[in-house]
Parts: sequence; structure tokens; C-alpha cells
Amino acid sequence: MHVRTTASALILIAASSFAPAVVAAQAAEASAEPQQTPSPAQVERNVLRAAYFGDLHVHTSWSTDAYIGGNRVGPSDAYRFARGEAVDLPNGITTQLDVALDFVAITDHAEGFETIAACTDTAHPQYDSVGCRALRNPQATQAGFLRSAFQNASKRPAPRNAQRCADVESCLESERATWRRVQAVAEEFNDPGRFTTLIGYEFSSLLERFGMLHRNVIFRGSDVIPRAISAQDVTGQADFFAQLDAACQEPCEVLTIPHNTNYSWGLTFSRTDEAGNSYSDEDLERRASIEKLVEVTQQKGNSECQVGVGTTDEDCDFGIIFPPCQEGQKGGCARPASFVRHALLEGLLLEEEGRANPFALGMIGSTDTHNSDPGNTGPRFEAARGNATAVRAALDRNHPVVREIRRTNVGGLAGVWAESNTREDIFDALQRREAFATSGSRLRVRFFGGDLPEDMGSRQDALEVAYQRGVPMGGDLESTKSPRFWVWAARDPLAPTLDRVQVVKGWVDNGEQHHRVWDVVCSAGRRPGADGRCEPTPATVDTNTCERRDEAGADELQASFTDPTFDPRHRSFYYVRVLENPSCRWTTILANSARVNLPDDVKAAVQQRGWSSPIWLRP
Repeated sequence: MHVRTTASALILIAASSFAPAVVAAQAAEASAEPQQTPSPAQVERNVLRAAYFGDLHVHTSWSTDAYIGGNRVGPSDAYRFARGEAVDLPNGITTQLDVALDFVAITDHAEGFETIAACTDTAHPQYDSVGCRALRNPQATQAGFLRSAFQNASKRPAPRNAQRCADVESCLESERATWRRVQAVAEEFNDPGRFTTLIGYEFSSLLERFGMLHRNVIFRGSDVIPRAISAQDVTGQADFFAQLDAACQEPCEVLTIPHNTNYSWGLTFSRTDEAGNSYSDEDLERRASIEKLVEVTQQKGNSECQVGVGTTDEDCDFGIIFPPCQEGQKGGCARPASFVRHALLEGLLLEEEGRANPFALGMIGSTDTHNSDPGNTGPRFEAARGNATAVRAALDRNHPVVREIRRTNVGGLAGVWAESNTREDIFDALQRREAFATSGSRLRVRFFGGDLPEDMGSRQDALEVAYQRGVPMGGDLESTKSPRFWVWAARDPLAPTLDRVQVVKGWVDNGEQHHRVWDVVCSAGRRPGADGRCEPTPATVDTNTCERRDEAGADELQASFTDPTFDPRHRSFYYVRVLENPSCRWTTILANSARVNLPDDVKAAVQQRGWSSPIWLRP
């Protein structure tokens, strides 16, 4: 994972002949010489597109839950961290990324914007209010704050904090003031061609039993809505999209990205709202026009799929937080409608019924960090390393929302294939879903489908042909004959080698949902058997030392694939999942550092991975 506590040199990730090189890091310190910032029109663009990596889910001290948890590191330092500079983080360690991010969005909770304006500005009239003094009280705890917030989880709209506002209008003005500050600091750090800052925030609607219907709201440029619409403004999901659609008028462009659907108790991908009311056709159409992506992985777990919850796919056993729901259980458990694969299938059914599909979603990952450290997917609890008492406390720690900390992930990253590193090109790649997710590394994956030649992998003009005769991930195909897919994946040079590349298919037949997984190419000369799967990787990791033995893995894998079950009558989707070879889980690294036994309920090793956005086939 790409985090360090010492200075580092500039790192370049080399690309293959058909994947353009990506400059993945910048110098740790900004040049003392003033540099003229180029306009987007002056930035050189690559028509065959390059891979850029970012984090679209980042909290700083401007999120009230992070602030009350002790974070005093604001957006400016978070941007500096993202672009590769060393920053003093809330854990007391000066840290920087080995490889800088290309783009980032700071997504502080809009539900606390009035609090941040009132309680952190000594000149604000409400600075000395009872509510603000309580927020700044050193004895206040994040756990207590969260329990209090979730007491109002069933209220729609969520109530504003009357103790921090003289009246509703003063609350609204404080929210507008924070939103203006969010925009100003994003503009300050945006550097077209070198480092992109997308203006955004998090909409954080709560559910009982610490559930959530959360979305990050990301804008294309400087034209944004006048005030960040939050859970304090809306009666439910449909009302949120209606208000956002009305507020974001041209030239404003916006995307919403749901996350932690594994915590939504099945409601994010339900056909009914929080009150059990069915969504209208207008609701579905509006949502489908705004919501193009889903955050499939982050520190609070994985939302792709889960073994025993609508699937037997053993590779879904990754980043699992909750057990399957039992009959009558309303929350705190996993059900099929909590997961992206189910949503993709449900979207096909809606299309069969002639309705809009709000679940045609591309995939990204992000961190959901609350420590102002975008892209930090290294081992957690760095301050505890080597201290047996501190390590045991970290591994035993519980959190009111995320439960047992030891079960959580390290985070994820968003990848896009874009013409350049500018707001416009990064946003457009997200909007057309030419985006992919990783569980933390910088592995790259490309996925095309269409009338492609069989020898794609050996062609020097493979990318030109792929774009001319097919569509990339996120695209739609209309075909009466079986298309050919081409997938290419390359490892992160600082991460394990690659184990395998899989294609996941979902389709509907007479109203019934189906899905299947094929291993389409594996490392070490392994070939898929009659069941479409390869033998397990021969690569291993010594979990006592974390030394990897992954010489059997591959730096690069590519394959052409045709679906042996293709039926032109069926609506279907295909996406790619790439598995790295085994490495130590972050809990193992932490336990080894102090020679502490690892708890029995967590695995010592893990196979980190990446996901492409789907390609859809429609009859």
C-alpha cells in the first residue's frame, strides 16, 4: 500500500504499449518558483485516454463527526496530502503518499455545515452557544455524538441543531458560508493537467440501527448549486433527487455516488422509499440521469456481493461486515438489495418492464477517510505499531457504526480512463462510467466489448480498434450476435502480482435473475477448467513475516472472451474483477509489529482486487 512516513522521490508508473504512461506522483514539495496555471484548453489531451487515480470520498475537520473525534486537519492540508506532500495527521504522525493522487473531492458532511461555520469561527454570533461549547468540549466523544445523531434517524427531514443557530435562517446562512469556503479551497488547489480538485460534499441520510443512505455529490466545474442540499432539507431519496435536479441548472452538472450500500438494509437499491412508497416513473428517470456510479468498496466494507446473500460466488467473501438477514430482521444485517450485483440485475428487470433503470451503475472505490488523508490505503493505526498494548486495543476496538474495527477494509481508490487530468475530462469519464474501482492498489484494468478481432492482445493498434469497433467499460451494446470482449489488467508495481481476471455476467430470462463468473485468464500458465474456473493460485504469503512468494503471478494479464451462454433475447451486463495474489491483511501487519496474536475472526491474508464498470447488452 502507498503510504510512508519519510520523504520520497518522484515515481512514474510505466504503461504497456497499449496503455499510455501515467505520471502517478508529484514532487513532495511545491516549487518555490511561481508557475502559471494552464487553462484546460492548454492541457495536452490523449484521445486513447490514460489511467488517473483519485479519491472521491474524503472527510476533514469540516465534518462534525471527524471534528468531535479530534481531527483538526482541514481541507487545505488534505489537498496537500493528496498531491503528495507530507502532512501532520490527526494520529500524530507526519505522513505522505508514496504515489500522489491525480484527482480528489473533499466530501465533508453537508449536515454539519451550519455547525462548522458557527462553532469554529470565533467571530460567529453563535460561537459561544451551548451547542458549540458542547462540540468543542474535550470530554465530548465521537461515539456519543454519533449515538445522538442516530436518535433522529427516522425523522424526515432530519432536524437542524437549534443549539447552534439563532433561527432557521441563521442556520441556512451558516450552511451557505461553509459551502462557499468548500468551493474556494477547491478552486485554490485545482491545477489543470497536474492535479484536479472536484467540488463536492456528502449527503448523509440516516437509518435506524446505524444504517445509512449516503451519497457523495460531485460537480463538473465551478458552477454548483447555491447551497448543499442535505438530509435536513428532504423527505426522502426521491425528494433529494428532485431538489438536486431543480437546483443544478445549466451550466451546472452533477453526479451522485451512493456508498456503503451494505449499510442501507436494502433500501439504496429498493423500488420503494424509506416510507415504503413506490418510486414513480419520474423518480426513476430523474435518478437515472444523475446517478451513474456506485462506490463498491471503501473502509467500511465491500458492497459488490456477499456469499449466502443471493450468491454462492466464493470470491464475494471480501470485506464482509454483516451476517445475512434473518426473517423479520430489519437492520444490522445483509440482504441482496444491499449489494451492487443485485442492483445491476434489478435494473435489467426494470428495463424489461419498460421503465427507467437507475441501477445502470459504474464502479469506483474510495477511502471514506475521516483523517484528512485522501488515498491513504496503507495499514491502519500506524501510531500503535510496535506497542503491544496499543495494538491489542486497536484490534479490540469497537465503533458504534462500523462495529469491530478489525473487520473493516483499508479503503479503496477510484480509477478513470480520461483524455487529460482536468475537471472536465475526469468528470466526463465518471459520467460515461469509463471508471473502475480498486481496494487500495493502483492496478489498472481496461474492458471493451463489441465487434472486436480475436487477436486484440497482440495488435499494436489494439486501443484504436477497441474504441472504433466496440465500447469501453460503462458503455451499451445493441447486438444480435455474440460480442467479443477484451480485457487487459496491469499490476501496481508496489503491490502483489496478479492472480487472475474474471468476467462476471448477469442476465434476466422471463423475469428471473441469473449471474455467473468465469476466470478468463490466470497467471502461472493455469487455464480455466470445464467449470470456467482456474485452480487456486500457487502464490503464497508468509503471514508471520508478510514476505510474499508471488513469482507465479503476472505483471500483466489480457484475454479475449466470448460468452458461451450468449442469447440475444436476454438483457445482460458484464463486468471484470481482477484479483491480486495474497498479501497480509492490515490487521496482520499491525499484530506482527508487536508480536500480538491475531483475533480468530479475521483472516491473516487477503487478495486485494479491482472491478471494472459493466458493459450492458440490450436486445
